[in-house]
Amino acid sequence: DAELAELMRVLRSEFDFSAAGEYAIEIDPRTVTPERVAFLAQLGFNRISLGVQDFDSEVQRAIHRVQGFEETQAVIRAARKHGFRSINVDLIYGLPKQTLEGFARTLALVTGCDPDRVALYSYAHLPAQFKPQRRIAEADIPAPEAKLQLLTMAIERLVSAIRPDASQGEAP
Repeated sequence: DAELAELMRVLRSEFDFSAAGEYAIEIDPRTVTPERVAFLAQLGFNRISLGVQDFDSEVQRAIHRVQGFEETQAVIRAARKHGFRSINVDLIYGLPKQTLEGFARTLALVTGCDPDRVALYSYAHLPAQFKPQRRIAEADIPAPEAKLQLLTMAIERLVSAIRPDASQGEAP
């Protein structure tokens, strides 16, 4: 935390930070506590993006990224409590072991947290470029048809979750 505080001090000494500015940070909810969220707000961050990918435990084990919903929800609550103006959740479709039922549960959990934005990314299996992907069994990756079904279902669920009062008509 001291290094981040020093970085922000140096940046503020060299640049004029507008009070109306948007200052974003991307975090891993597995490593950030509600107390750290408060610290980030004190440093001036007002937008936060959380990497979730999927809450299905089988998918998480397949991608070697186990993360509980409760810890993610705690970070979202802390961000709201400490005045973050925008909360984003990153999801990925087409992950190993991902199913329509499991991803539907993830989408329900995420939309229940009422984030301001949801970024939905397609999984790209590139083990030659990304060493951690070499541990993923290619047989566990959904077929193209299944991946398209995941995307279609996600779009439908996310569009139906848009609040009528959503600012500027943005999709979640």
